[in-house]
Amino acid sequence: MIEVVSKTNRHEYDSELDQMFRMRHTVFVDQLKWDLPLAKNGREKDQFDTDDTIYLLSLDSQGNVQGAKRILPTTKPHLMSEVFPHLVAGEIPRGEHIWESSRSCVHPACRDTGIIGELFLAMVEIGLLMGIERITFISSMKFYPTILHAGWGIVPLGFPEVDKTGHENIAAYLTVNPVSLHNMRRNYRVERSVLGGIPLKKAV
Repeated sequence: MIEVVSKTNRHEYDSELDQMFRMRHTVFVDQLKWDLPLAKNGREKDQFDTDDTIYLLSLDSQGNVQGAKRILPTTKPHLMSEVFPHLVAGEIPRGEHIWESSRSCVHPACRDTGIIGELFLAMVEIGLLMGIERITFISSMKFYPTILHAGWGIVPLGFPEVDKTGHENIAAYLTVNPVSLHNMRRNYRVERSVLGGIPLKKAV
């Protein structure tokens, strides 16, 4: 099950969030070699990890973090608006019903276990509960086919570009609606909600 962590219940997840930041450092800095200047002390945390950020955490039965992603409002500074605006042809999508997804990752020991699919499902489920209509994101082209396979409607926001490290990235958004959720559940062979733990109204 996926736990929803926001500013209203974050104090209950101090240990799990610390695990998440350590996992992000392992994945993005140690393994993928991303140049992330704010990463320090074995933790990857940036200027977009704010009080407004909502985290989706996949926990095992002992409370260990197996995977995570974050979503944050586009009405405030976010990754696409501040770091990757050059990937967007035209205006950057912003609005109360548009959120951004970033920092999706799975612990190296838990790859190929279906956790990334559960995180995708959780994002759409929480999006429907919050009235989110679109979710923007930046993706490497290497991972883009996995996103396309998920089952939601994807709209590119520009052409892929190669960054200074040689990685090809693209900006896009996905549509959040009941049809997307239905298609994703069918593709991932999931019949019930993946959200668990705390009451949703407490989290959001």
